[in-house]
Amino acid sequence: MDLITVVKDKCLKCGICTEICPACILTMGEEGPECHFDRGCMSCGQCVAICPMGALDNKYTPKEKQMPITKPVLDPETAYHFLRSRRSVRNFKPEPPTEEIITQLLDVARYAPTAGNTQGLNFIVIRDKEKIAQIAEACANWMQDEIDAATENKRYFLTVLRAYRERGQDIICRNAPCLIFAVARRLNITAVSNAEQTWAYANLFAPTIGLGSTTAGFLQACGTAGYKPLYDILEVPGKFTICGALMVGYPKYKYKRMPERQHLKVEFK
Repeated sequence: MDLITVVKDKCLKCGICTEICPACILTMGEEGPECHFDRGCMSCGQCVAICPMGALDNKYTPKEKQMPITKPVLDPETAYHFLRSRRSVRNFKPEPPTEEIITQLLDVARYAPTAGNTQGLNFIVIRDKEKIAQIAEACANWMQDEIDAATENKRYFLTVLRAYRERGQDIICRNAPCLIFAVARRLNITAVSNAEQTWAYANLFAPTIGLGSTTAGFLQACGTAGYKPLYDILEVPGKFTICGALMVGYPKYKYKRMPERQHLKVEFK
């Protein structure tokens, strides 16, 4: 089976599919779109999704598996207030989210854009309280190693460890009842940026299902640094690397207002 199949009596030869193909492997022939390099296909499915007549199919992203767009996009005012009202949640109720609701969260997050449509993220979900404590301690030990080595992070990590060790405040995991780690193959050079966009989707969707979340920055830094004790706790496969970390739980408090940010700084040239 060829990569692209076309229902000829439906195809308008409008050329939209060839124009939007990010891999630039489609051109318009006499009988419709033609693919010149099947192996170059990114499996993004855009050629199928864009066709106004539903005349095109792609064996990597079959039309039968694509959901039709029927609901309207949010109006600007609704979208503005939704995006502004999202908060990074760092105070959680003690009970962890269920497997079902975490799966629902990640099932949406996996639709985030990835470089070259590489996708390739796997997720490790930790809901065990003792293991989360071990993860926080491993991260604190990594910070101490950074301090002892006098890296550029020394001054900042000193402040963090004072809160964590001297005052007993979990500034690393924020007492989150659930941690999610994104891992990808080591050869995936865009894994970190892919994870960041995935977390953006997760952070935006979380409030709609009653969850609060925020990126676990210290854990993510520890993971991307390749700190072995953390990898051992998570049992990360040898060919994989940690590229992101997220705290998730049911919010302990509800925000009443939307804080202001710095004024917009932009130049048009």
